[in-house]
Amino acid sequence: MNLKIALSPMAGVNDKIFRELCISMGADIAFTEMISVNGLTSNNFKSFEMIPKSGKRQVVQLFGREPELFLKSAEIVRSKNGSNWIDINAGCPVKKVVKRGYGSALMEDPRRIRSIVELLSKNGFKVSIKIRLGREKNKNYLEVAKAASDGGAFLVSIHGRTVEQGYNGKANWESAKVLKEALPGVKIGISGDIFTYFDAYHAINQTKADFLLIARGAIGNPWIFKVVREYFKSQKVIHVDLSERKRVFNLHLDKTIKEYGIHGIILFRKFVVAYLKGLPNSHEVKLKALKKSNVEELKRVVNGFFDKLISCEQGGVERGNIKG
Repeated sequence: MNLKIALSPMAGVNDKIFRELCISMGADIAFTEMISVNGLTSNNFKSFEMIPKSGKRQVVQLFGREPELFLKSAEIVRSKNGSNWIDINAGCPVKKVVKRGYGSALMEDPRRIRSIVELLSKNGFKVSIKIRLGREKNKNYLEVAKAASDGGAFLVSIHGRTVEQGYNGKANWESAKVLKEALPGVKIGISGDIFTYFDAYHAINQTKADFLLIARGAIGNPWIFKVVREYFKSQKVIHVDLSERKRVFNLHLDKTIKEYGIHGIILFRKFVVAYLKGLPNSHEVKLKALKKSNVEELKRVVNGFFDKLISCEQGGVERGNIKG
């Protein structure tokens, strides 16, 4: 299968632990959180810490505005992990980012995008870029994609929403099809509303995109990569049972605590909610779990809930009553 399945960049989510977990679950590539070129070139410790130690299957996404700072930052990344692949963030819709001319604000200046990509390409970097549709009144994604292509980008990934939409509304997958037909020499990635194997299949079937980027659909659901891969391979659906869900929850939590210490509990809260999402009678458990500041107490609450569900699934609780 030529399709590449990737963990899409997500600020505040794609730390080292989550990237490695998703790769172990079948992701071909895991992008980092967006890293500031201003931070890297001013020796900001936090920015440096975000660079993966290995650049083999983990790709750094940079955000900023000045071509020279992109180049300096890319050289820093290459010196730290040997990676020549740099992804450019031209799609972040967050107001405080856009206000400073970063993220999706870059789409308002296609010539600048070409300059950034061209400078990186001429210095031996393999360049990709992630964009949006553009603004509601100026959906210039095709113009921007062509500018990136002219600069030497090998991959253009598009999140099929406008800047104003943020993450609301429905993603327009048709935009990836437009790019695929207009830019035959460039790989095209599709992003937005990929939450299940069914979504993935229809997104690729509709657009013929080369890369499938999964973002929120992987939070609390890292096995989506192997589920999607198996479905494309055999049209068989892998069922992830509750025991596996419990195992991965504990694995993810343990690695997070090992990496960050007790502060990891706070960082892990978004994942706690996600691992419990969609499970019956989970609302109260989520509330209890989010109040815990002790790892063992958090595990007791969540694992106890999983154990009751597993017992119910195996017929161990009369009429499926898991409240007792």
